[in-house]
Amino acid sequence: MNRIPRHTALALVLCATSPAIMASGCNDSTPTNDLGVSSIAFLKRAHTVVGENGATTVNVADGNNQVLDYQRYVPGGSLNILTPPRPDGEVKNLTKDFPQADFNGLDVSFDATQIVFSMKKDGNDHYHIYTVQLSGSYEIHQLTAGDYDDINPIYMPGDRIAFVTNQMYTEMGTRADEYEHSRQATQLATITRLGGDADRRLGAQNLSHTVAPFLTSEGRIGYSRWEHLGPVNDVKLFAAAPDGTDIRAIAGQHSKPATALFSVTEMEPNVMIGIATARNRTIHAGALLRIDARNTKDPVCMDAKANHTGHICTDEENVKYENLTPDVPTGNGPSPVGRYRTPSMLPDGRIIVSYAEGPVNDLSEQSVTPPDFGIYVFDTKTQKNQLVYNTRDMWEVNARAIAPRKEPPVIADKLAQNGDTTLPVRMGSVNVRQTSLTDTVTGAQFKNTPLKDALAQATSVRVIEGFSSEGAPGVTMFGLTMDEGAAVLGEATVYPDGSWLADVPPYIPIHLQPVDKWGLSIRNQRLWIQGMPGEDRRCVGCHEERTGQGVSTLGQNPTRAEQTGPQKLIVPVADRAEYPWMQKVQPILDAKCVQCHDGGAKDPFAGKTYTVTRTDPASGVATSYTVPYLKLTSEPVTVVYDRRAASYAVSYVSLFYPAAMEMGMGKTTVTGEMAPKWAVPTDARGSKLIEKINVKAADGTFAYGQGAQHPEDKGVTLTDEERQTLIRPIDLGGQYYARQGSTFKPNDKDPVAKKY
Repeated sequence: MNRIPRHTALALVLCATSPAIMASGCNDSTPTNDLGVSSIAFLKRAHTVVGENGATTVNVADGNNQVLDYQRYVPGGSLNILTPPRPDGEVKNLTKDFPQADFNGLDVSFDATQIVFSMKKDGNDHYHIYTVQLSGSYEIHQLTAGDYDDINPIYMPGDRIAFVTNQMYTEMGTRADEYEHSRQATQLATITRLGGDADRRLGAQNLSHTVAPFLTSEGRIGYSRWEHLGPVNDVKLFAAAPDGTDIRAIAGQHSKPATALFSVTEMEPNVMIGIATARNRTIHAGALLRIDARNTKDPVCMDAKANHTGHICTDEENVKYENLTPDVPTGNGPSPVGRYRTPSMLPDGRIIVSYAEGPVNDLSEQSVTPPDFGIYVFDTKTQKNQLVYNTRDMWEVNARAIAPRKEPPVIADKLAQNGDTTLPVRMGSVNVRQTSLTDTVTGAQFKNTPLKDALAQATSVRVIEGFSSEGAPGVTMFGLTMDEGAAVLGEATVYPDGSWLADVPPYIPIHLQPVDKWGLSIRNQRLWIQGMPGEDRRCVGCHEERTGQGVSTLGQNPTRAEQTGPQKLIVPVADRAEYPWMQKVQPILDAKCVQCHDGGAKDPFAGKTYTVTRTDPASGVATSYTVPYLKLTSEPVTVVYDRRAASYAVSYVSLFYPAAMEMGMGKTTVTGEMAPKWAVPTDARGSKLIEKINVKAADGTFAYGQGAQHPEDKGVTLTDEERQTLIRPIDLGGQYYARQGSTFKPNDKDPVAKKY
């Protein structure tokens, strides 16, 4: 294959002088004359090839399959230096010896003597990390290797390099993308500049992609993290210490002007510039967004000259956002004025960015008209771009000034100090009842009860491990639910003072549910948390208040949980509590329920159905599915959910489809009487099935009031444990599949973690 030779340097002049071209979205393309630096580094990435048969192929998003990290490979890219940084400057190709290469990220060292970059040399290679010296013969050194991809490198203090990788490294193997189910998810890693892979360190896993790391003024790794947990499906900003410990939220947890905060860099301490865009279909491009995450309540944090040690100088609950390009859409619809990518800061505080006019989305593949990203300086006052460099046949992205910059302080390496990668993570709360959230809880004993009051009834905290389709090979959806695979590591006791404490396996993503005495979740945490070996990840409360009188803090009076010691929630993968429908739930239904709910003579709902008709938005074709009102037998029935048709046991469809109708269905109509929400994913207390069967606590009280439990009045007895086995899979998210019952086998090539 050969890249189309369409370089037209003349277009730079035309764009600056032709009124017709100016009107098409070039903005102020008058070339900038002075960037305050002698050179810039940037990447050229190819997008168009001509096959041996002469057919032209455009690949801007890898066939619409890529979302955030997209390791899209098109040969013909290069790493370049532009001197001086203007359209008539000299371009020096530092990777001319790799004509089939593609690139994914670069950074310039603090002393401006070296560039680190990610390169895939040819179609048989993977993306790996390299450095090139910016003097002499421009010598290139390869730092990483292996059958995995390493991308988006940045320099860190103490001669370390951070990047993201899709390397397999826990018993779950390589995380799969649990939303698109099409490829591996990337996670944080670091190496040393001299040791490379010999000093390779891997961070804790998120269930979805971790991408686009950036350096903070504190010396931490900032990054964008795709958060998918049930209905939560967006990209937030986090930061971690270089050893992967002390993960903190930065922005996007409570509100933001777009689905995704991406490609971020710091302008000044805790004030950033980044891209606001949709999670997919925009080729990582969108509006330029100023993100002010400073903790304005702390005067020390607001003093740039003060020592910020011991102060948390970000306030993720009160982040201020300013859209610097309000005409650029933050969704994935067409843009009338183009989109921006990969912003960075010049030494004088100006923003250098990649920009392309036009709609800029993956539909360009179908129209064979790829967007044209070039390098510009963005003027925040006029909201216009000044041309730096652009060619029409390539993308110019990831521009970085080649100039010395201040190196942040080195953060102590906690993992190197303890030296044991098998240690568990300690998690817990000082007082789980302490919260700043104003939610209310309804169902069972609660009637629009403030969350703070509802949490006062928590008797335990359920600790849940998350996994995706890597845990159930061949499964691309876990059922009629947005929730991914789930396994219960255990439930930690909440003591009278509200404290709890548990040791859990390191590296894996988990989330929490405070649970009442009936085994019903009070609230479902919608954020993945994880820790590194030996790390203490305790918090004050259940999304605790951070200010005010009487707020408890870690290290004050020892809690009851600390005095008692942590509960050990560390069990082998095969022994973790999972609830695959056909193996755990259907046997109970077969033994205790189908005699009255099989559609036969004893069934009060025999023959009662409703019809769901879905119209495909693309083709306009309507398809109808008949769903039983309530039938608890095991024969398969086919329905559509989240644009996919699949077969499940009729019991599962009958119970979950009414709630599924509100999620991922698109345009649908219902004929006949709609069934109640028998089972609502992650909300057992709000599920009619659980209300009907009721549940009794150890003290003899009932969740839904005193009275006979169904089905005891029909001559069948459900045990307390069987009731819990119906409650837990609903609270976990209503999954049909799990690792148990599938062909999943734990990875036995785990270089960092003990086999729990």
